[in-house]
Amino acid sequence: MGLSFEAFAGEWMIRSMTERAVQVAAEIMIDIAERIIALEGAGPVAGAEAAIEKLQTLGVIAAVEPYRSIVRLRNLIVHEYEEIDPRLLYPVVTEQLDDILRFRDEIDQQQLLPLARHSSGANFDAKC
Repeated sequence: MGLSFEAFAGEWMIRSMTERAVQVAAEIMIDIAERIIALEGAGPVAGAEAAIEKLQTLGVIAAVEPYRSIVRLRNLIVHEYEEIDPRLLYPVVTEQLDDILRFRDEIDQQQLLPLARHSSGANFDAKC
């Protein structure tokens, strides 16, 4: 991100769009985690953080962090109805965006598509 913290903190629209993007990315991570847990017959889990922790237990991801911190920020965005402190958001968008891609890569490495096909009988290749 080529924006200084001061510029980021001073631009409500940029912060608002960033909050939404982080929220959506985290919700995708949570949805994927919950789907894998269901396919593995390893659920239910108590919540979003527990879903990420369960992925580590199942050996799908190597470590809970940094994914848990992204989920926690999502929870703050969703449940904090006041303004989100830009000091919490800025490091995520300047230092942790690669972590979202790493989550995707860890999921891809597991080659879970055959598991999904086996568990549901559906051919997901036709939909992707």
